[in-house]
Amino acid sequence: MRSDERTVTAKIETLPPDSSPRIASIDTLRGLIILLMVFVNDLGPAAPAWMLHIQPSDADGMTLADIVFPAFLFIVGISIPLAMQRAKRAGLHWRETLAHVVSRTTGLLIMGLIGVNADTAISLPGQWWSVLAFIAVLLAWCVVPRSPDPRRTWWLGLKIVGWIALAILVATYRSEPVATDVLFIGHFDNWTWLRTQWWGILGLIGWAYLVASLTFLALGRRREWLMAAMWLLLVVRLVFAGDGLFARMDSKPWLQPLKPALNAVEAMVQFVANYVDVGGALGSLAAVSVAGSLLGSILLGESGISHPRERVRWALSFAAIMFVGGLIFDSFLGVNKVSATPTWCLWSASITCALWVAVYVMMDVKGWSKWSWIARPAGANPLIAYLLHPILVGLLSGLGLAPYLLAYKNSTNPWIVIAGSIAMSLLICWTTGAIARTGFRNRI
Repeated sequence: MRSDERTVTAKIETLPPDSSPRIASIDTLRGLIILLMVFVNDLGPAAPAWMLHIQPSDADGMTLADIVFPAFLFIVGISIPLAMQRAKRAGLHWRETLAHVVSRTTGLLIMGLIGVNADTAISLPGQWWSVLAFIAVLLAWCVVPRSPDPRRTWWLGLKIVGWIALAILVATYRSEPVATDVLFIGHFDNWTWLRTQWWGILGLIGWAYLVASLTFLALGRRREWLMAAMWLLLVVRLVFAGDGLFARMDSKPWLQPLKPALNAVEAMVQFVANYVDVGGALGSLAAVSVAGSLLGSILLGESGISHPRERVRWALSFAAIMFVGGLIFDSFLGVNKVSATPTWCLWSASITCALWVAVYVMMDVKGWSKWSWIARPAGANPLIAYLLHPILVGLLSGLGLAPYLLAYKNSTNPWIVIAGSIAMSLLICWTTGAIARTGFRNRI
């Protein structure tokens, strides 16, 4: 962890408790989504089609599995205003907050890159490279207590081991030779090291988080500006699905005086597009996190929307607006996860927003919170829960136990497949809680 990052963390950790009540529904909803993510990722082919990712992948439609990823992006967005309010109360300058955002984004991109390449590693037999790499990631990003006691030495040692192991695994990574374009280097016909063909789920979360955080830093004082930014990001997706930026500039003589400046902007955008999907990762996916930031902004103490009835009314209205917006955008690109279409983003955000209302009313308004035990460990430790699933599956495969303990995945009976994946999700959640009770935590 860099010195500026340690300073930011120290200021936030020494901050006295917030006088406003904690919104328990956020952590619970995050945990429910993580559990659902593990469930759909674990399902075998005999599961009902509406639970699996839509097939073919370019079909016009969405399933339960297709909603999970944008739902998590929405939750990421909800947390942004709350985190930045806490940073402000800690007296952090905006430059320190920006440094934290960039550091967190970098961490997510590194994790995403490792995840993308894990399945193609041949430097170790079977899935052992991915198992060790994911364990190293958890260790490298573990939280080291600031208090000078024996635990600090123990966790610091684990963190150092994690970074050393990760460096060795990355340096020795090899895959089958493939023709690819390598980030910042160029084209290779027989590339065998890490590839950057896309950034993986965690990497896409990192890009969306970066755009949403920068947007809230710049516009967070006004919700109407955030709303405009959300719709503008969705329009960016349409622009890059069409002729591109400034494609019709030559047909407008009155814009000619601005042509040098516009060409420079277009060149910069194209440069960024060489390394990340501008229309998707920085456009429509980021719009989902900005939508979450809009909901998170009403939970701030100074929002002026403090009564539960007002919050529920606002959130349901917002969900309805996003649903109608999805209907309007549907005539352009339809509904598709792989293409990150605006309608898929809006409808997923609308569903997640409505789901938050239900959890909020149950937990924060009615006080019905005992049931949330099932999701609390995953909500409080999402990275552990997310990576535990591939680690466990890889271990079982490497030890030769997968044909026995994961036999439910290949069953032709959909009820057996569903029951097995539910059990896997609960096991991951319980194991996450058990790990957390040892004092092990992650912070990106």
